[in-house]
Amino acid sequence: MIQGLLRKDNRPAIPLSIGWSLGIQKIVAIVDTGFSGEIKVSPDVANELGLTPTHIQPVLLANEEIAKVPASLAFVVIEGEKEEVGVLVAKGVPVIGVGLLSRLGFKLTVDFKARAVSLEK
Repeated sequence: MIQGLLRKDNRPAIPLSIGWSLGIQKIVAIVDTGFSGEIKVSPDVANELGLTPTHIQPVLLANEEIAKVPASLAFVVIEGEKEEVGVLVAKGVPVIGVGLLSRLGFKLTVDFKARAVSLEK
């Protein structure tokens, strides 16, 4: 089981590792159940990891607009499992989506009273 936290802004976050050709970083990513993709990182993190965009991914935003976002591949390590995933590269904090949680078979629990977040198989 992975233990996360509910941030001060009430957004659930979990720790994970992400890596590619230039190394591995431990990050804390926001869990966004409205994001159907796998993971999003900032351009700075992408550069530090050596991620090279492989294509442009159209992304439907909450305001119904479509944005064209650079995308790449990386490895994530969650609970000892290493998986190759699709990564969007855009400004902001790291975010993981339901695509990743679903593909890896995780159950997400957010306990607002205890301000706790967990992922379990």
